[in-house]
Amino acid sequence: MELSPELLRKLEALAQIPLAPEEEALLLEDLRRLLDFVDALPRVEAEEAEEASGRLREDVPKPSFSQAEALFAAPETEDGFFRVPPVLE
Repeated sequence: MELSPELLRKLEALAQIPLAPEEEALLLEDLRRLLDFVDALPRVEAEEAEEASGRLREDVPKPSFSQAEALFAAPETEDGFFRVPPVLE
């Protein structure tokens, strides 16, 4: 995929992120290097993926905190859960 200055300006408008001309040049170069890197990644064949999955360690449960212990130092709790302020309004 060719990343042109025109495409960068279109992406800039869609993202509503105004860029200075010197920022455009830097971002264009960074995005080109990133796309080149992604294009260069080798594709993993299905057999290789299956072989790799055999090398993963087994998931072994370990002791952890009880619910009461986990909530003990929380500033606010509600119905047995952490209560946090809303992130979106």
